[in-house]
Amino acid sequence: MMVVRPDISEREAAALLRARRKAELVQWLRREAASCDGVMAWYVARTRWRADSVAVDLRDAGIDAVCPIERRWKRYPRSNRRYSVEIPLLGNHVFVRLLKAESAWVGVMSFEGIDCLLGTGETPVPVTDKEMAKVFALLTISPDDKVERATGLAIGDTVLHPVGLMADLRATVVEIDAEKREALISTMLFGREIATRCGIDDLEKLA
Repeated sequence: MMVVRPDISEREAAALLRARRKAELVQWLRREAASCDGVMAWYVARTRWRADSVAVDLRDAGIDAVCPIERRWKRYPRSNRRYSVEIPLLGNHVFVRLLKAESAWVGVMSFEGIDCLLGTGETPVPVTDKEMAKVFALLTISPDDKVERATGLAIGDTVLHPVGLMADLRATVVEIDAEKREALISTMLFGREIATRCGIDDLEKLA
């Protein structure tokens, strides 16, 4: 049996009823967005804040969402030390897979972090299969490619070290530590192979 609070006014009761119906509508719309019972397509959603956090919220609600991430290196103020940060590759945009239905579009836009779906006028435009193949390629990039994207170097590259015993000598990159921004390079000096570890920022990559 439902208990009615005696201290609530008729106007407040009506407001609570409207709020409950609105919440139920939002939940129904979000279920529509997560549904796979029909023709599906990928869309681009613009977000109000970090796209990766919005993508997590969408996936938690059962909606397919993809947000490519890249690692960038920054330098501490007044210091040579660096640190890495992971940021959304495409800024405030996330890819979502939805039914080709207005209810699904509205359901996605009921999320607080979603600004809109990109399209022409009021109609969202699906992303082509060719474009999505490029997006998935970014998600499946190999560990070596990730290191090269983060450091600008790959194992086997020819470099110059501008200072020290190996100054102006051609060397080959043997190992890369992207976290520490260091590389192990090897060169021939006086008929001997010499390896040394140095900072990646001190190396000049040769074409």
